[in-house]
Amino acid sequence: MVRCSNRSYFAKLRLVLLLLIYDCRLHAAVLTYDGCMSDSANSYQVGGWCFLSYRESTWRPNSLKLVDAQTKCGPKGNLAIGVTYKALSTFKTKFTSASLRYMWIALNRNLSTTTWEWKTLLPNGQYAKFPVIKANTAWGPSEPNNGPTENAAWVEYNLGIADVSADMTAFSNGAAPMAIICQFAPLLWKYSQRGHGLFQVSAYRIAQTTATKTACFRQCHRSPFCISLAFNPTTNDCQIYAVSPEDPRFAGNVTVNSAYEWHIRDGMEY
Repeated sequence: MVRCSNRSYFAKLRLVLLLLIYDCRLHAAVLTYDGCMSDSANSYQVGGWCFLSYRESTWRPNSLKLVDAQTKCGPKGNLAIGVTYKALSTFKTKFTSASLRYMWIALNRNLSTTTWEWKTLLPNGQYAKFPVIKANTAWGPSEPNNGPTENAAWVEYNLGIADVSADMTAFSNGAAPMAIICQFAPLLWKYSQRGHGLFQVSAYRIAQTTATKTACFRQCHRSPFCISLAFNPTTNDCQIYAVSPEDPRFAGNVTVNSAYEWHIRDGMEY
């Protein structure tokens, strides 16, 4: 009888351990591009990227600081940035709710200035930064109000993007369940050539280099901000942009130039 009892005990223990391992694998698989793509209830896809609403049950209300949120999407993804106005607006309507009101994104502000920037920790351990384009940010009414300690921002239910203290010290709206939005990129994605021209607005340009066409595409694909690029096959001038010439918000700033090919990420929405 003792042997049977022990055998039964160890069989049950083995089953519990297997279930725990299986559950951990499932949990870990979520924070990848494929995991994000398979979770349609909590994800949003645009331009090849997959954005995932993510929360761990151990995160206590008002406890997750932005600096910690930056590390939670790794090692395969990064804390989300707003690639278009529509994407940010979709975050609000798809991801937030009355029970999950606040979700961190990678917005930062220097307290000594009024300048906002995207700053997100990449899987390679480096931060990628880009100044915020005001017309591309779905701020809520009266936001950002740039309070004396408000140096970050999140997506807020029924509001949009709102500024807040990165360390939560000045938050006074009751217990806030903490959540984040992660951003994942595929290994490969398609860019279609559509027309000719370029932007000459420096605020839209992520980088300008001399590179082969393949290297130009690679630069764009490695950036969490890049939506389009202009490439001159004669001079190898490569300009990558955080906006698209097909976006009505920025189409008026296009300079027509037959020497430059427009290449735009497939699947973009504006």
